[in-house]
Amino acid sequence: MEEEESQIEAAFVSLNRELLPSDDENRPVNTRVGRLAWHCIFGCDAEPRAARTAKMNMIMHGDGHGGIHYHDGLVDINGIFPNRFDVVITNPPFGSNVGDDQKVGGSEETRVPDDAAYRDRCLKRYGEPWERSHQRMVDAATARTSILDLFEIGKGKANRATEIVFVERCLNLLSPGGRMGIVLPDGNLNNPSLTWLRRWSEGKARILAVVSLPEETFRSADATVKASLVFLRRFTEADEAAWEAAWAKAHADHDDDFDAKREALCAEFGPRILSGDSKAVASILDGLGTLGVERSLPEWTVGSPPDYPRGIGPTRLTKPRWTGTGTDKKRATQLKKDWTLAFDTKIAARSDALFRELKAALRGIDEAHNAALWATVRETFDYPVFVAAPKTVGITSTGETGEAVAN
Repeated sequence: MEEEESQIEAAFVSLNRELLPSDDENRPVNTRVGRLAWHCIFGCDAEPRAARTAKMNMIMHGDGHGGIHYHDGLVDINGIFPNRFDVVITNPPFGSNVGDDQKVGGSEETRVPDDAAYRDRCLKRYGEPWERSHQRMVDAATARTSILDLFEIGKGKANRATEIVFVERCLNLLSPGGRMGIVLPDGNLNNPSLTWLRRWSEGKARILAVVSLPEETFRSADATVKASLVFLRRFTEADEAAWEAAWAKAHADHDDDFDAKREALCAEFGPRILSGDSKAVASILDGLGTLGVERSLPEWTVGSPPDYPRGIGPTRLTKPRWTGTGTDKKRATQLKKDWTLAFDTKIAARSDALFRELKAALRGIDEAHNAALWATVRETFDYPVFVAAPKTVGITSTGETGEAVAN
């Protein structure tokens, strides 16, 4: 019995030791909680008071605080760099913008430290992945690169809403399969103008859950922001392969059908555009055709696909042009003069109108083509998404949690 009690006491002491975050002098300690506190928790805030408060809170609880920084969350610092984290949680600023005037290294919160001690310490701790990422930051600071240009969805833009840029930033910080929780205004989830953002995100991560928060969660004297918690998991290699397979299937299912529709439209509109719906002009063109001189029909080609989100490029149209020299050059020259006289301002205007009508119809086909592709991809790459809309969350925007606040 005494031996059993001794074993229990020893196990209890061992367990308590593993729960210690620091030693008696608040220094790192090699325990389960110590390793978590000193080596796994990182964060930053562009508001110095918030960063100081977080540091002090961690110190008071005996936790490591060296991973907490007063710094812009969009710029790497210390151990905060891409492809590193298993979990990222963030509540980005709402209603603000990242402008192209905000440069890497252009302010205290976007600084890129590069002294020898910092380099040596970080290289020893994080290794070659940190060195690559850090050099990118050093190069960006030297070139006074816009912070927006660090991101796919920001490159070349004059500004982007801060919370939009944070979506990409946090996904980049995750390692494959890593999970993310972010607070986003509901407009990001349902505004038609942000369809591109939702589609872009679908191609980077699985949406695990969406929890719509009640309005009072972010209510203030100035405004009320209806927001949701969005949880995502960055694609693994298997996810990326499945995503690409879904797109291959979608293109195989739909491309030929929509290409045939484009061909049919050009065949329908082409002769009318050439003649401007004028029988006289059509007759002259027929005469030229017998001599081997033709006015080419508008031809469609596939435009470059967008940088994001995934989809087809807009259909491009060639304009009519003369081809062939003619078997009877004298006769052909005369008929071309006749065509010039017949194809007057009124006929030309009608031809231009028909050309615009064809372009609009092709845009409609492009939109339908994209919609069909995305519908097939979503059906093929299908998975459940947890959705909830709690009526209360137990706290208001002022921090009140008392009896007057429903839990």
